[in-house]
Amino acid sequence: MDNPNLNNDSQSPSEPVKKPVVAFRPPEPSPSDKKKGFPVPVKWIVLAVVALALFLVAKNILNSTKKKPSLSDEVKQQQQAASQAAIAVKGFKVTRVNYEDPLQVLGTVKGAQEIKLSYEIPGVVSAINYRTGEKYEEGALLISLKQDDILLRLRRAQAAWKKAESEVAIKKDELVENEKLFGMGAIPKSTVDKKRNELDATQYESEAQRLEMKAHEAMLEKSNLYAPSSGMLGKLNIEEGENISQNTLVGEHINTEYVFVEVGIVEKDLSKVSLGQKAKVFIDAYPDKNFEGVVENVAGVISGSSRTATVKIRIENPEGLLRPGMFARIRILLYSKANTLAIPAEAVQGKEGDQFVYLIDSEQSLVKKTPITVGYT
Repeated sequence: MDNPNLNNDSQSPSEPVKKPVVAFRPPEPSPSDKKKGFPVPVKWIVLAVVALALFLVAKNILNSTKKKPSLSDEVKQQQQAASQAAIAVKGFKVTRVNYEDPLQVLGTVKGAQEIKLSYEIPGVVSAINYRTGEKYEEGALLISLKQDDILLRLRRAQAAWKKAESEVAIKKDELVENEKLFGMGAIPKSTVDKKRNELDATQYESEAQRLEMKAHEAMLEKSNLYAPSSGMLGKLNIEEGENISQNTLVGEHINTEYVFVEVGIVEKDLSKVSLGQKAKVFIDAYPDKNFEGVVENVAGVISGSSRTATVKIRIENPEGLLRPGMFARIRILLYSKANTLAIPAEAVQGKEGDQFVYLIDSEQSLVKKTPITVGYT
């Protein structure tokens, strides 16, 4: 038999041997595989894994070729970050100043005297000579009641008293005559005693008429209200023609020759306030003017509701600019000293008893935490 391999070997060496070309076609998935979810050929999965491995290897090579920063570079970066995160601060130079420590509070202007005005007798208001806010001098007639009935009773009492006084004079003369006659033995002693008793009765009647007359004079006086001192009417609760009863509050007298500003001081600040301390008072009605005052009274009792004590500051008021009810802003001078060391309060850190400041060392560009003692010296 002929051998095919020999036949091939006998061919000319110049002719290349042709290899059969075999076409690869992946097997079609079976219907059961499609149902199981395996549509991707195994070849593509292998290629994807190989590509991922090549990518990771290339990345490691690139990272290994990068230049690592030196230690000095890292320090510079840290310093740059620190400078960007630095907090801006403000420094103060410690100097000697004329120091004042004020306590700032709010208050209300009160009159030096605030007296309630009322009538001791009933009557009809006949005249009001001053209105609210009008000034007057001591002794000025403020309000009057109708006096017709009072004057009539007064005149009757005056007439009765004069008549009784005349009777007394007559009885005195009769007694004197009877005593002379008794001395001569012309009349008995009983007649003299009778005249003496008549004189006594007449004198009692005269005194009674005098007291009644004085009562009507007092009624007349009580029908008028006079100013107890110079000042003004703070309130007026009646009108002319009004019928008022006994002890009716008709108004309020206020003495404004000097005034008080009343303020409430909380417990924690009360120990700082004492008599004689100076104060500056500012009134909204006079924005370009301040008034000087002095602490004149510190209440010894703390109010239960507000937990404050009332402090009165006296202010002279010769021009009458300050009026009761005005709102006031007060600066009580607790302490003052010239040429003393002082720093801003916001520079002080820490709690009371353990306070400190930060001192700036310009030569070394550093700040130093330094303990301090805060207080008056």
